[in-house]
Amino acid sequence: MISSRDLALITVFAVLTFVFMLLIGQIPELVTGIPGISYVFTIVYAINQTVARLMYEGRRWRIFAQGLLVSLLGFSFILTWNRPLGMATILNAFIVDVVFNSVYGFFKQKNKLLWWAILSQVYYWPTHSLWIVVFGSLFFYPFEFIMEQWFIPIMSVMLPIMIIEGIAGGYIGYKIYRRVEKLA
Repeated sequence: MISSRDLALITVFAVLTFVFMLLIGQIPELVTGIPGISYVFTIVYAINQTVARLMYEGRRWRIFAQGLLVSLLGFSFILTWNRPLGMATILNAFIVDVVFNSVYGFFKQKNKLLWWAILSQVYYWPTHSLWIVVFGSLFFYPFEFIMEQWFIPIMSVMLPIMIIEGIAGGYIGYKIYRRVEKLA
């Protein structure tokens, strides 16, 4: 059973991610007209997700519930939120929840939660984009369209940026978590 504390954490971090999506994820692309420019701000999402994942302390289904709530908010309120993006968010949250929460205890026991946080972010961002390609080509768009218009031109430039920002976001998020942990 999910405690009221965990439910509050899931809601707060999902709404915070949604607000970041509105302000940081949508505005740069609308202003510049450059598709994928919002990947430059991956660090903001990575910090938010790292703090959330560490605060869940390896308990099962919290990350998945947060991803599901973010997708539901996106489907409900963002007109440009597309179905492949929402489906990729849900599936990737499920995989991160199952895989990374399974090894959370090992990393915590060895006092290596920083590595757990960084690895989860480095996994999440590149695979999130791959899932968008998979869902988009299976259900919504021709595969060639996605590869030519979105994946190859955007990901060839943004993949190194997403990995570097995932590492930095995991590190900063871990430091924020340690401060919050000391306060509690």
